[in-house]
Amino acid sequence: MHRVRCGVIYSGDFARYLSSKTEEEGGNHDGEMLSLDYVRCRSGPKAGQAWWQVSWILAMKASSTDCFRIGNTDVFIHRQSQRGLRHRLLHWAGGDVVVRR
Repeated sequence: MHRVRCGVIYSGDFARYLSSKTEEEGGNHDGEMLSLDYVRCRSGPKAGQAWWQVSWILAMKASSTDCFRIGNTDVFIHRQSQRGLRHRLLHWAGGDVVVRR
């Protein structure tokens, strides 16, 4: 397991997933970088549920303070997502991203 400076923890399998996504799709996304979004509901009817998404954003629009190196891949993580993922493990298993406490 590894930790980035914002407190997000990730496994080697997750880093390999991001690397393979970049290798497979990166040629179609010139000048873009991966962005990781994570939302977890704290209250209301969906309390306890969480959603994640990996997408592409323009690298020029990504704040350098919110860019992190996960394995060999540069990834933008929005500050709200950083707070939601702090001290949580990002892992790739069974063809899906798993977020663990």
